[in-house]
Amino acid sequence: MQTTYSLKNFVLKVWLPIVVFWTVLFMFGYPLPNIDDLFFTGAAINLAKGQDFTNPYLEVWNSALSSGKFYFQPPFYSYTLAGWIKLTGISTTNLRLFQYLCYNVFSLSAALLLRFYKFPKYTVFCTTFLFAAWHCNPNPYCGSGFRQDALGMAFLALGLWLLSGRNWWRYFLGFSFVESAAFTSPISVAYAFPFTVAILAIEFVNFQKAKNNNRQYFINIMLAFLAATLIIFTLFLLCINFDLQGFLSDFVLHASWRRTPTLKAIPVFIKLISQYYGMVLYVPSYILFLFLVAVTFVKGKQIRLDLKILLTALFAGMLLNILLYASAIFFIFFFCWLGIACIIPMIFNNKKPIIYAYLGTIVLFFSSQTLNILCLQKEYDPENKYREIKEVVLAKPSRKYAIDSIAARFVFDYNLPKNTINWNYLKPAPDANPNSSKDKKHDVTWIVSKSNLGHYVPEMQPDYPKIEFLGRKFNSLPKKPFDVIMIP
Repeated sequence: MQTTYSLKNFVLKVWLPIVVFWTVLFMFGYPLPNIDDLFFTGAAINLAKGQDFTNPYLEVWNSALSSGKFYFQPPFYSYTLAGWIKLTGISTTNLRLFQYLCYNVFSLSAALLLRFYKFPKYTVFCTTFLFAAWHCNPNPYCGSGFRQDALGMAFLALGLWLLSGRNWWRYFLGFSFVESAAFTSPISVAYAFPFTVAILAIEFVNFQKAKNNNRQYFINIMLAFLAATLIIFTLFLLCINFDLQGFLSDFVLHASWRRTPTLKAIPVFIKLISQYYGMVLYVPSYILFLFLVAVTFVKGKQIRLDLKILLTALFAGMLLNILLYASAIFFIFFFCWLGIACIIPMIFNNKKPIIYAYLGTIVLFFSSQTLNILCLQKEYDPENKYREIKEVVLAKPSRKYAIDSIAARFVFDYNLPKNTINWNYLKPAPDANPNSSKDKKHDVTWIVSKSNLGHYVPEMQPDYPKIEFLGRKFNSLPKKPFDVIMIP
């Protein structure tokens, strides 16, 4: 299959707008803090300082690990981020810049892949916009912050695009990046496997049509796969100091705390998308997606075979996502919207129905983002307030401090005190957040956002302003989500 665009047009009309889009969001401070920021950056920061592969901020949770290492997750994210921090230094800006680069790599790779399969240009922009709605979500409980997801998705998209080529070195690099995605964000396996199979199947069909040498094709694929697997798995073993048994023991333990049993996965997923605001946020989107999938297969021969193979892979990936980890709702939600954006140009052959269909999906999408749009009314605290808290901490360096991701960013700029622990993981695993004033020890000072404290410890809920819209006050949406409080 030949691409239908020139390099110059792609750079000016696709790549440049994507970079500008992410740059604007970066300048506005995205990604915003996420509850898991210290969980996922702690080991990388420790590695960058020349220390062991441990997360010193997870004092209580570390006791559950038999290895003593940070084996809650595969190691590629921590080591990649550690290398970046080693080059750039420890700061919030540098951590955000790392995510910014991941966003750009994902968007560019996805754009190349979508254009290769002749999806229209607006599908590329929809993909980037939807990815931003996930990773740069203005709701601090819904975005991805400094989690490993952006790097995993960047590896995955880059790898899949490379696999769409027909050179042995592209196959080798493609398999390498796809496998790296699995060792970065495990849930990406749900999409890596079906999309890899789909892309290779499409190429096999094209080879047959062109009456090329299928035997040589298979040899190139297998050699590239084996070489990539050998190298990536060796890198993985190096990252865990060849302690495969210790890694598997701790990783499986962590997975057991979070994974839903297979037989209960779909009921759990249905509960997740239907509770609270789910009937407005998620359910209409999935209904629309399933409807469009049905229309696609009803149209039958009117849809190109390669597009139907890719759609099947997408559907299989979403199903695997539910079975492997139903609670990874934003992964599935992103791919649901990606499917909607890609299916529409498949089933409409002229511009007017496409315009109407896209207007409908845009309205539906924005209706599903109502709570997040409301959160755009947030306000920031003055710098001098953060400075005062930091000065108190510097005056008592031997004190132990439990902080959250908001304090880590706005008070300390990620140059954290020596005796810092993660406030969101104060209780023994698999429990996490403190939910009572009894969880505060007398020798530990809490430095957390008021909204975080009020959300998890209602009896200590401080008075802080809430977002108001059309005369209604949303008690769960703080107007100043980054307002920090110190509790000695």
